[in-house]
Amino acid sequence: MTRRILIIEDTPTIARVQKHIAQKVGYEADIAGNLAEAKKLISEHNYFCAVVDFILPDAPLGEAVPCTIAADIPTIVMTGNLDETTRNIVEKHPIIDYITKENKQAYQYLEKQLARLPRNEQILVLVVDDSKATRQLICHLLARHKYQTIEAVDGVDALRVLAENPTISVIITDNEMPNMSGAELCVEIRRLYSNDEKAIIGISAYDTLHLSTRFLKSGADDYLRKPFNNEEFYCRLSQNVDMLENIKTIRLQANTDYLTKLPNRRYFFGEANRHLKAAKQAGSSVSLGMIDIDHFKSINDNYGHNAGDEVLKALSHHMTQYFADNLVGRFGGEEFAVYFADQDPEEALQRLEKFRAFIEKHSPEFSKEQIHFTLSIGFHHQPIYSLDELIKQADLKLYQAKESGRNKLVS
Repeated sequence: MTRRILIIEDTPTIARVQKHIAQKVGYEADIAGNLAEAKKLISEHNYFCAVVDFILPDAPLGEAVPCTIAADIPTIVMTGNLDETTRNIVEKHPIIDYITKENKQAYQYLEKQLARLPRNEQILVLVVDDSKATRQLICHLLARHKYQTIEAVDGVDALRVLAENPTISVIITDNEMPNMSGAELCVEIRRLYSNDEKAIIGISAYDTLHLSTRFLKSGADDYLRKPFNNEEFYCRLSQNVDMLENIKTIRLQANTDYLTKLPNRRYFFGEANRHLKAAKQAGSSVSLGMIDIDHFKSINDNYGHNAGDEVLKALSHHMTQYFADNLVGRFGGEEFAVYFADQDPEEALQRLEKFRAFIEKHSPEFSKEQIHFTLSIGFHHQPIYSLDELIKQADLKLYQAKESGRNKLVS
Protein backbone atom coordinates (compact mmCIF):
# COMPACT_ATOMS: atom_id res chain seq x y z
CA MET A 1 0.00 0.00 0.00
CA THR A 2 1.39 3.37 -1.05
CA ARG A 3 1.07 6.04 1.64
CA ARG A 4 0.56 9.69 0.73
CA ILE A 5 2.53 12.46 2.45
CA LEU A 6 1.89 16.21 2.39
CA ILE A 7 4.96 18.46 2.26
CA ILE A 8 4.26 22.11 3.13
CA GLU A 9 7.39 24.10 2.24
CA ASP A 10 7.81 27.44 0.44
CA THR A 11 11.47 26.94 -0.56
CA PRO A 12 11.43 24.85 -3.78
CA THR A 13 14.93 23.40 -3.27
CA ILE A 14 14.11 22.14 0.24
CA ALA A 15 10.71 20.85 -0.92
CA ARG A 16 12.39 18.82 -3.68
CA VAL A 17 14.84 17.30 -1.17
CA GLN A 18 11.99 16.39 1.18
CA LYS A 19 9.98 14.88 -1.67
CA HIS A 20 13.00 12.82 -2.78
CA ILE A 21 13.44 11.51 0.78
CA ALA A 22 9.74 10.65 1.05
CA GLN A 23 9.71 8.82 -2.27
CA LYS A 24 12.91 7.00 -1.36
CA VAL A 25 11.19 5.37 1.64
CA GLY A 26 8.02 4.58 -0.31
CA TYR A 27 5.65 7.54 -0.05
CA GLU A 28 3.64 9.30 -2.73
CA ALA A 29 4.31 13.00 -2.09
CA ASP A 30 2.34 16.21 -2.68
CA ILE A 31 3.91 19.65 -2.21
CA ALA A 32 2.15 22.80 -1.05
CA GLY A 33 4.07 26.09 -1.19
CA ASN A 34 1.80 27.86 1.28
CA LEU A 35 -1.03 27.29 3.75
CA ALA A 36 -3.78 27.99 1.21
CA GLU A 37 -2.45 25.29 -1.14
CA ALA A 38 -2.11 22.92 1.80
CA LYS A 39 -5.75 23.40 2.81
CA LYS A 40 -6.87 22.64 -0.74
CA LEU A 41 -4.80 19.44 -0.91
CA ILE A 42 -6.04 18.32 2.52
CA SER A 43 -9.63 18.70 1.31
CA GLU A 44 -8.86 16.47 -1.69
CA HIS A 45 -6.71 13.67 -0.19
CA ASN A 46 -6.18 11.52 2.87
CA TYR A 47 -2.63 11.89 4.17
CA PHE A 48 -0.65 9.37 6.17
CA CYS A 49 1.56 12.15 7.58
CA ALA A 50 2.85 15.64 6.84
CA VAL A 51 6.14 17.53 6.92
CA VAL A 52 5.37 21.18 7.69
CA ASP A 53 7.58 24.26 7.47
CA PHE A 54 6.97 26.45 10.52
CA ILE A 55 7.21 29.79 8.70
CA LEU A 56 5.24 30.25 5.47
CA PRO A 57 4.31 33.39 3.50
CA ASP A 58 0.67 33.17 4.62
CA ALA A 59 1.41 31.48 7.97
CA PRO A 60 4.35 33.29 9.62
CA LEU A 61 3.57 32.12 13.16
CA GLY A 62 3.28 28.40 12.53
CA GLU A 63 -0.42 28.43 11.59
CA ALA A 64 0.09 25.45 9.27
CA VAL A 65 0.82 23.18 12.23
CA PRO A 66 -2.64 23.36 13.85
CA CYS A 67 -4.13 23.03 10.36
CA THR A 68 -2.64 19.55 9.76
CA ILE A 69 -3.21 18.53 13.38
CA ALA A 70 -6.91 19.49 13.10
CA ALA A 71 -7.12 17.25 10.02
CA ASP A 72 -5.76 14.32 12.09
CA ILE A 73 -2.54 14.18 10.04
CA PRO A 74 0.53 13.11 12.05
CA THR A 75 2.89 16.04 11.64
CA ILE A 76 6.65 16.57 11.58
CA VAL A 77 7.61 20.23 11.87
CA MET A 78 10.75 21.55 10.17
CA THR A 79 12.06 25.02 10.93
CA GLY A 80 15.15 27.04 10.17
CA ASN A 81 15.42 28.40 13.70
CA LEU A 82 14.18 26.68 16.84
CA ASP A 83 14.35 29.50 19.40
CA GLU A 84 12.50 29.36 22.70
CA THR A 85 9.41 31.12 21.32
CA THR A 86 9.16 28.75 18.35
CA ARG A 87 9.72 25.72 20.56
CA ASN A 88 6.93 26.79 22.93
CA ILE A 89 4.49 27.22 20.04
CA VAL A 90 5.43 23.87 18.46
CA GLU A 91 5.25 21.91 21.70
CA LYS A 92 1.67 23.05 22.32
CA HIS A 93 0.59 20.74 19.51
CA PRO A 94 0.59 16.91 19.48
CA ILE A 95 3.19 16.61 16.72
CA ILE A 96 5.38 13.63 15.91
CA ASP A 97 8.62 15.59 16.03
CA TYR A 98 10.32 18.85 15.12
CA ILE A 99 13.55 19.13 13.15
CA THR A 100 15.80 22.10 12.45
CA LYS A 101 17.00 22.55 8.85
CA GLU A 102 20.50 23.42 9.94
CA ASN A 103 22.56 20.62 8.37
CA LYS A 104 22.55 17.42 6.33
CA GLN A 105 21.96 15.37 9.49
CA ALA A 106 18.48 16.94 9.76
CA TYR A 107 17.42 15.32 6.49
CA GLN A 108 18.92 11.98 7.45
CA TYR A 109 16.88 12.18 10.65
CA LEU A 110 13.76 13.06 8.62
CA GLU A 111 14.29 9.99 6.45
CA LYS A 112 14.60 7.80 9.54
CA GLN A 113 11.38 9.19 11.02
CA LEU A 114 9.43 8.75 7.79
CA ALA A 115 10.66 5.16 7.50
CA ARG A 116 9.66 4.42 11.11
CA LEU A 117 6.02 5.46 10.87
CA PRO A 118 4.81 2.62 8.59
CA ARG A 119 6.92 0.16 10.62
CA ASN A 120 5.30 1.33 13.85
CA GLU A 121 1.87 0.28 12.58
CA GLN A 122 3.04 -3.32 12.92
CA ILE A 123 4.37 -2.94 16.47
CA LEU A 124 2.14 -3.79 19.43
CA VAL A 125 3.02 -2.12 22.75
CA LEU A 126 1.66 -3.24 26.12
CA VAL A 127 1.12 -0.38 28.60
CA VAL A 128 0.97 -1.54 32.23
CA ASP A 129 -0.16 0.92 34.92
CA ASP A 130 -2.83 0.86 37.61
CA SER A 131 -3.63 4.52 36.81
CA LYS A 132 -6.14 4.79 33.97
CA ALA A 133 -5.10 8.40 33.31
CA THR A 134 -1.44 7.40 32.92
CA ARG A 135 -2.33 4.50 30.63
CA GLN A 136 -4.40 6.81 28.44
CA LEU A 137 -1.61 9.40 28.30
CA ILE A 138 1.01 6.86 27.23
CA CYS A 139 -1.35 5.21 24.73
CA HIS A 140 -2.09 8.63 23.26
CA LEU A 141 1.64 9.32 22.84
CA LEU A 142 2.11 5.93 21.21
CA ALA A 143 -0.84 6.37 18.86
CA ARG A 144 0.65 9.68 17.70
CA HIS A 145 3.57 7.69 16.29
CA LYS A 146 1.18 5.03 14.92
CA TYR A 147 2.10 2.28 17.41
CA GLN A 148 -0.63 -0.25 18.21
CA THR A 149 -1.44 -0.42 21.91
CA ILE A 150 -2.99 -2.73 24.47
CA GLU A 151 -3.43 -2.10 28.21
CA ALA A 152 -3.07 -3.96 31.51
CA VAL A 153 -3.96 -2.70 34.99
CA ASP A 154 -1.15 -4.47 36.92
CA GLY A 155 1.59 -7.08 36.62
CA VAL A 156 -0.72 -10.07 36.98
CA ASP A 157 -3.04 -8.71 34.29
CA ALA A 158 0.00 -7.97 32.09
CA LEU A 159 1.14 -11.61 32.16
CA ARG A 160 -2.35 -12.69 31.10
CA VAL A 161 -2.39 -10.16 28.25
CA LEU A 162 1.08 -11.26 27.13
CA ALA A 163 -0.02 -14.91 27.00
CA GLU A 164 -3.03 -13.96 24.89
CA ASN A 165 -1.10 -11.60 22.57
CA PRO A 166 2.24 -13.16 21.57
CA THR A 167 2.90 -10.43 18.98
CA ILE A 168 3.54 -7.80 21.70
CA SER A 169 7.02 -6.37 21.11
CA VAL A 170 7.42 -3.74 23.82
CA ILE A 171 6.18 -3.56 27.41
CA ILE A 172 6.06 -0.17 29.18
CA THR A 173 5.41 -0.76 32.86
CA ASP A 174 4.98 1.34 35.96
CA ASN A 175 6.67 0.10 39.13
CA GLU A 176 4.21 1.00 41.90
CA MET A 177 1.22 -1.28 41.26
CA PRO A 178 -0.95 -3.60 43.37
CA ASN A 179 -0.52 -7.41 43.18
CA MET A 180 2.86 -7.22 41.41
CA SER A 181 5.36 -4.38 41.04
CA GLY A 182 6.92 -3.41 37.73
CA ALA A 183 10.30 -4.82 38.77
CA GLU A 184 8.66 -8.14 39.73
CA LEU A 185 6.83 -8.15 36.42
CA CYS A 186 10.18 -7.74 34.61
CA VAL A 187 11.52 -10.85 36.35
CA GLU A 188 8.47 -12.87 35.27
CA ILE A 189 8.63 -11.61 31.69
CA ARG A 190 12.32 -12.47 31.42
CA ARG A 191 11.55 -15.95 32.72
CA LEU A 192 9.33 -16.38 29.66
CA TYR A 193 10.91 -14.15 27.00
CA SER A 194 14.48 -13.09 26.23
CA ASN A 195 15.71 -9.55 25.53
CA ASP A 196 15.85 -10.55 21.87
CA GLU A 197 12.09 -11.18 21.83
CA LYS A 198 10.58 -8.33 23.86
CA ALA A 199 11.82 -4.97 25.11
CA ILE A 200 10.80 -3.64 28.53
CA ILE A 201 10.81 0.02 29.55
CA GLY A 202 10.27 0.70 33.26
CA ILE A 203 8.68 3.94 34.48
CA SER A 204 8.07 5.39 37.94
CA ALA A 205 6.98 8.64 39.55
CA TYR A 206 9.08 7.93 42.64
CA ASP A 207 12.66 9.10 42.99
CA THR A 208 13.60 5.99 44.94
CA LEU A 209 17.31 5.37 45.29
CA HIS A 210 18.58 2.74 42.83
CA LEU A 211 15.10 2.09 41.35
CA SER A 212 16.44 2.38 37.81
CA THR A 213 19.18 -0.13 38.69
CA ARG A 214 16.59 -2.48 40.20
CA PHE A 215 14.54 -2.31 37.00
CA LEU A 216 17.56 -2.99 34.78
CA LYS A 217 18.80 -5.86 36.95
CA SER A 218 15.29 -7.34 36.89
CA GLY A 219 15.36 -7.53 33.11
CA ALA A 220 14.23 -4.12 31.85
CA ASP A 221 16.02 -2.62 28.84
CA ASP A 222 15.42 1.01 29.78
CA TYR A 223 13.97 3.28 32.46
CA LEU A 224 12.18 6.64 32.54
CA ARG A 225 11.06 8.73 35.50
CA LYS A 226 7.58 10.28 35.40
CA PRO A 227 6.73 12.89 34.36
CA PHE A 228 8.99 12.29 31.37
CA ASN A 229 9.84 14.54 28.45
CA ASN A 230 7.93 13.44 25.34
CA GLU A 231 10.99 13.76 23.12
CA GLU A 232 13.02 11.53 25.41
CA PHE A 233 10.15 9.04 25.61
CA TYR A 234 10.01 8.72 21.82
CA CYS A 235 13.78 8.50 21.47
CA ARG A 236 14.09 5.74 24.10
CA LEU A 237 11.17 3.85 22.60
CA SER A 238 12.58 4.09 19.05
CA GLN A 239 16.00 2.91 20.22
CA ASN A 240 14.48 -0.18 21.84
CA VAL A 241 12.33 -0.97 18.81
CA ASP A 242 15.38 -0.49 16.57
CA MET A 243 17.29 -2.91 18.80
CA LEU A 244 14.60 -5.58 18.36
CA GLU A 245 14.51 -4.98 14.60
CA ASN A 246 18.30 -5.20 14.32
CA ILE A 247 18.38 -8.45 16.27
CA LYS A 248 15.63 -9.83 14.06
CA THR A 249 17.59 -8.84 10.94
CA ILE A 250 20.81 -10.39 12.24
CA ARG A 251 19.01 -13.58 13.19
CA LEU A 252 17.34 -13.73 9.77
CA GLN A 253 20.67 -13.25 8.01
CA ALA A 254 22.28 -15.92 10.17
CA ASN A 255 19.50 -18.42 9.45
CA THR A 256 18.77 -17.66 5.80
CA ASP A 257 20.54 -18.73 2.66
CA TYR A 258 21.70 -15.53 0.97
CA LEU A 259 20.86 -16.55 -2.60
CA THR A 260 17.56 -18.40 -2.28
CA LYS A 261 16.22 -16.81 0.93
CA LEU A 262 15.34 -20.31 2.17
CA PRO A 263 16.29 -21.40 5.69
CA ASN A 264 19.93 -22.50 5.65
CA ARG A 265 21.37 -25.79 6.92
CA ARG A 266 22.03 -24.34 10.38
CA TYR A 267 18.44 -23.21 10.90
CA PHE A 268 17.02 -26.39 9.35
CA PHE A 269 18.97 -28.59 11.76
CA GLY A 270 17.91 -26.52 14.77
CA GLU A 271 14.20 -26.58 13.94
CA ALA A 272 14.13 -30.24 12.85
CA ASN A 273 15.99 -31.39 15.97
CA ARG A 274 13.55 -29.51 18.19
CA HIS A 275 10.63 -31.25 16.54
CA LEU A 276 12.33 -34.65 16.62
CA LYS A 277 12.56 -34.46 20.41
CA ALA A 278 8.81 -33.89 20.63
CA ALA A 279 8.13 -36.61 18.06
CA LYS A 280 10.20 -39.10 20.03
CA GLN A 281 8.22 -38.42 23.20
CA ALA A 282 4.96 -38.81 21.28
CA GLY A 283 6.19 -41.90 19.44
CA SER A 284 5.17 -40.45 16.08
CA SER A 285 7.00 -41.10 12.82
CA VAL A 286 8.71 -38.41 10.77
CA SER A 287 9.57 -38.03 7.08
CA LEU A 288 12.31 -36.34 5.11
CA GLY A 289 12.79 -35.65 1.43
CA MET A 290 16.21 -34.87 -0.05
CA ILE A 291 15.99 -33.03 -3.39
CA ASP A 292 18.76 -32.53 -5.92
CA ILE A 293 18.72 -30.74 -9.30
CA ASP A 294 19.78 -33.13 -12.05
CA HIS A 295 22.88 -32.19 -14.08
CA PHE A 296 23.16 -28.81 -12.38
CA LYS A 297 26.84 -28.51 -13.36
CA SER A 298 25.81 -28.67 -16.99
CA ILE A 299 23.41 -25.76 -16.47
CA ASN A 300 26.27 -23.63 -15.10
CA ASP A 301 28.63 -24.79 -17.87
CA ASN A 302 26.16 -24.18 -20.72
CA TYR A 303 24.33 -21.08 -19.54
CA GLY A 304 26.65 -19.49 -16.98
CA HIS A 305 26.54 -19.19 -13.22
CA ASN A 306 24.04 -16.32 -13.29
CA ALA A 307 21.56 -18.57 -15.06
CA GLY A 308 22.32 -21.31 -12.55
CA ASP A 309 21.55 -18.90 -9.73
CA GLU A 310 18.23 -18.01 -11.36
CA VAL A 311 17.33 -21.70 -11.50
CA LEU A 312 18.13 -22.09 -7.79
CA LYS A 313 16.08 -19.04 -6.87
CA ALA A 314 13.10 -20.09 -9.00
CA LEU A 315 13.11 -23.61 -7.56
CA SER A 316 13.34 -22.21 -4.04
CA HIS A 317 10.42 -19.88 -4.66
CA HIS A 318 8.21 -22.76 -5.79
CA MET A 319 9.36 -24.94 -2.90
CA THR A 320 8.36 -22.22 -0.46
CA GLN A 321 4.88 -22.10 -1.98
CA TYR A 322 4.42 -25.82 -2.53
CA PHE A 323 5.66 -26.88 0.91
CA ALA A 324 4.35 -23.87 2.86
CA ASP A 325 3.33 -26.04 5.84
CA ASN A 326 6.64 -27.88 6.04
CA LEU A 327 10.22 -27.09 6.99
CA VAL A 328 12.27 -26.45 3.85
CA GLY A 329 15.99 -25.74 3.67
CA ARG A 330 18.89 -25.37 1.28
CA PHE A 331 21.73 -27.66 2.28
CA GLY A 332 24.20 -26.19 -0.19
CA GLY A 333 24.84 -26.23 -3.92
CA GLU A 334 21.85 -27.76 -5.67
CA GLU A 335 20.69 -29.86 -2.71
CA PHE A 336 17.55 -29.13 -0.70
CA ALA A 337 15.59 -30.84 2.07
CA VAL A 338 11.94 -30.98 3.13
CA TYR A 339 11.10 -32.15 6.66
CA PHE A 340 7.54 -33.39 7.13
CA ALA A 341 6.33 -33.02 10.70
CA ASP A 342 3.04 -34.56 11.82
CA GLN A 343 2.08 -35.53 8.29
CA ASP A 344 0.99 -38.86 6.90
CA PRO A 345 4.00 -40.42 5.12
CA GLU A 346 1.92 -41.40 2.07
CA GLU A 347 0.61 -37.87 1.75
CA ALA A 348 4.17 -36.49 2.06
CA LEU A 349 5.36 -38.92 -0.61
CA GLN A 350 2.58 -37.88 -2.97
CA ARG A 351 3.35 -34.19 -2.48
CA LEU A 352 7.00 -34.75 -3.36
CA GLU A 353 6.07 -36.73 -6.47
CA LYS A 354 3.63 -34.04 -7.61
CA PHE A 355 6.32 -31.42 -7.07
CA ARG A 356 8.83 -33.43 -9.12
CA ALA A 357 6.28 -33.71 -11.95
CA PHE A 358 5.47 -29.99 -11.73
CA ILE A 359 9.15 -29.04 -12.08
CA GLU A 360 9.66 -31.42 -15.00
CA LYS A 361 6.75 -29.82 -16.86
CA HIS A 362 7.15 -26.13 -15.99
CA SER A 363 10.87 -25.53 -15.36
CA PRO A 364 11.45 -23.81 -18.76
CA GLU A 365 9.07 -21.09 -17.59
CA PHE A 366 11.33 -20.17 -14.68
CA SER A 367 14.17 -18.52 -16.64
CA LYS A 368 14.58 -16.28 -19.66
CA GLU A 369 16.89 -18.93 -21.18
CA GLN A 370 13.98 -21.41 -20.83
CA ILE A 371 16.23 -23.92 -19.09
CA HIS A 372 14.61 -27.32 -18.69
CA PHE A 373 15.69 -29.21 -15.59
CA THR A 374 14.46 -32.09 -13.47
CA LEU A 375 14.77 -33.30 -9.90
CA SER A 376 15.89 -36.49 -8.20
CA ILE A 377 14.36 -37.09 -4.78
CA GLY A 378 15.14 -39.47 -1.94
CA PHE A 379 12.41 -40.01 0.66
CA HIS A 380 12.58 -41.76 4.01
CA HIS A 381 10.06 -42.24 6.79
CA GLN A 382 10.44 -44.32 9.91
CA PRO A 383 10.49 -43.66 13.66
CA ILE A 384 14.09 -42.42 13.45
CA TYR A 385 14.80 -39.63 15.93
CA SER A 386 18.35 -38.80 14.86
CA LEU A 387 18.37 -36.14 12.15
CA ASP A 388 21.78 -37.29 10.94
CA GLU A 389 20.43 -40.83 10.46
CA LEU A 390 17.26 -39.56 8.80
CA ILE A 391 19.31 -37.52 6.33
CA LYS A 392 21.65 -40.45 5.74
CA GLN A 393 18.76 -42.75 4.83
CA ALA A 394 17.11 -40.15 2.57
CA ASP A 395 20.49 -39.49 0.93
CA LEU A 396 20.87 -43.19 0.14
CA LYS A 397 17.48 -43.10 -1.60
CA LEU A 398 18.54 -39.94 -3.46
CA TYR A 399 21.68 -41.73 -4.63
CA GLN A 400 19.53 -44.59 -5.91
CA ALA A 401 17.35 -42.14 -7.82
CA LYS A 402 20.44 -40.63 -9.45
CA GLU A 403 21.97 -43.98 -10.31
CA SER A 404 18.77 -45.37 -11.82
CA GLY A 405 18.25 -42.60 -14.36
CA ARG A 406 17.42 -39.38 -12.45
CA ASN A 407 14.16 -37.41 -12.62
CA LYS A 408 12.47 -39.75 -10.18
CA LEU A 409 11.56 -40.25 -6.54
CA VAL A 410 12.87 -43.26 -4.61
CA SER A 411 11.40 -44.18 -1.21
